[in-house]
Amino acid sequence: MVAVVAAHHSTPLYPPRVSPPIAPPRFPFFLIDVVRNPISTWPAAVFEQPIVRADGPHGSYCWVTHPTFVKQVLLDDREKFPKTRLERRVLGPLLGNGVFTSEGADWKWQRQVVAPLFRHGEILQCVPAMVAAAEGMAVEWRRAPGVREIDRDMAAVTFKIISDTMLPGGDTFVARAIENAHKDYLQPISWEIAYAMLQLPTWLPHPGTRSMRRAERELRSAVGALISSRRRHPLDRDDLFSRLIAARHPETAKPMPDESLVDNLLTFLAAGHATTAMALTWTLYLLARSPEWEARLIAEIGEVVGNGPISAAHLDRLVLTEQVLNEAMRLYPPAPVMLREAAEDTMIGDTPIKRGTRVIVPIYAIHRHRRLWEDPDRFDPSRFAAAETEKRTRYQFMPFGAGPRICIGMSFAMLEAKAVLATFLRACCFEHVEGCDPEPISRLTLRPKGGMRLRVGPRAT
Repeated sequence: MVAVVAAHHSTPLYPPRVSPPIAPPRFPFFLIDVVRNPISTWPAAVFEQPIVRADGPHGSYCWVTHPTFVKQVLLDDREKFPKTRLERRVLGPLLGNGVFTSEGADWKWQRQVVAPLFRHGEILQCVPAMVAAAEGMAVEWRRAPGVREIDRDMAAVTFKIISDTMLPGGDTFVARAIENAHKDYLQPISWEIAYAMLQLPTWLPHPGTRSMRRAERELRSAVGALISSRRRHPLDRDDLFSRLIAARHPETAKPMPDESLVDNLLTFLAAGHATTAMALTWTLYLLARSPEWEARLIAEIGEVVGNGPISAAHLDRLVLTEQVLNEAMRLYPPAPVMLREAAEDTMIGDTPIKRGTRVIVPIYAIHRHRRLWEDPDRFDPSRFAAAETEKRTRYQFMPFGAGPRICIGMSFAMLEAKAVLATFLRACCFEHVEGCDPEPISRLTLRPKGGMRLRVGPRAT
């Protein structure tokens, strides 16, 4: 169920949310709800209690929401809580054993290979490409104003940015394959999740099996063709491809095999841009519903940037812009859940946890938790003013995850989001389309059900 409260000028804004059930639905209704929207199955207690356990015929579940317990699972006792078999089953066919899905020494080596690309000094050099991509989209909007599918536009912009900065030359065939995969792969992925939760055999088909397998083949083939092209026509630059191709395994000294290259390039190209695209999509929606905050951001951008081009030097001073982005990611975290599995009988706080229990870190629920946030469903970027932020624990707000496996591209994504949002707001105005208040649904990222339509036009100067 979706709750929407209309907002006018000074009326508090309560944007769409998922209304949780009092108790988890029983089978087969549970399966139906997982397929429709997995986070709609989280009981109301997950939004109110520090830890919630549930035992069912297909295993035990534990939702962990208290920051102390989240820190225990993701950091202090992380060896006891590895990634789940469910996640590997769902994502393994597409992402293989890349930096997102791998564990242990494999993960550590791959992360160390790409980490230098995300140093602060390196990503600052990417700001001109970020601004240029956003300006290109703004030109298109100004040339043909009207109602736009903003989620699709954001995916196009963020993909162009990652292909122009991390992997030059990857913005044509791969881009089309990724765009096609959104419908063919992401829409039915909750069937895959439901089958994994029920521990059904992998050979058993579901309504989305054929389209998912086709999307996997097309995506991996497109990235494989990109690798072949770059081998034939190498570029003299330090980018993601050159880092991966030059890497040598610390024990065997062997280069990364092509299959692993595909795993990692696809992880960054597909997953790396989708999260930022969703953050920007929800942010623009919230600003379209909140003209006061939009006006404050316009004023800040004008004061900080003036009439010249937006540069890296401006971004740290866009304080209100960052507050709005953070509040958007609190309400709509791009990655709404993290999954772990108890590798042994253990304890989380005073709660006994059996081996094999699926431990859920429900970021969407943590960000709207009744004990952690005042009036948690209200859009209020002032929560992220410096004085308020200092009062909070690290594990209360984590749109990029937390612990050693925190998103490696976090700083890149925040810089990108600020640069793109500031560019858009200077050039265009965004208006809410009556009746378009989509439910947030979990499809790996937190997406607007049915897409996000906004009316876009040139901003008067």
